[in-house]
Amino acid sequence: MNFLNEPIYWFLTAGCLGVASIPALVRTISRMRVIAIVMLWLAICTVTLTRFGLLPALATALISGVWGVLLLIASLIFSGIRSMPNQRFEER
Repeated sequence: MNFLNEPIYWFLTAGCLGVASIPALVRTISRMRVIAIVMLWLAICTVTLTRFGLLPALATALISGVWGVLLLIASLIFSGIRSMPNQRFEER
């Protein structure tokens, strides 16, 4: 568990979390952006794998993946809640 004392590991984990957060922050996302985001995320996870091994890489990938999915779901819910009153009043 020496990787927990390495600052580079934490920078790579923060990078994965930041890249996983991008889809929740952009308003519209194209296929090319999705591919670029996934490639960057995989690159950072691969660097973590090569520098620190399988367990730290799995931890980084799992934590950042769950974080990205939760943020994306939250942004979709909040954008839906914000647009619901507009849609309700436009239909009448």
